[in-house]
Amino acid sequence: MSASPSGGKPAKPQPKVNVLRCRAPGCRALLAFEETDEGYLLGQAIELADVDGAKRYLPCPKCGGRQLVEEYVHDGKRRTRVIGFESA
Repeated sequence: MSASPSGGKPAKPQPKVNVLRCRAPGCRALLAFEETDEGYLLGQAIELADVDGAKRYLPCPKCGGRQLVEEYVHDGKRRTRVIGFESA
């Protein structure tokens, strides 16, 4: 393991980040959020999600489908991830 430039602990590898895409087959439109390879959304996406009853979702601007999201606590950190898709 290589040390960080400051000479302290080893540098923690940064997760790869991708633009969130619509989960609808045949759509794959870009949404205004970023997602790590582990499936976590960056930023406070849960606070920007629309609400329909108990469901929270990020709407697709192209097809109107819903990227269903949930928030949970993992290792003491609040995380948001896409858990499913509903078509319009």
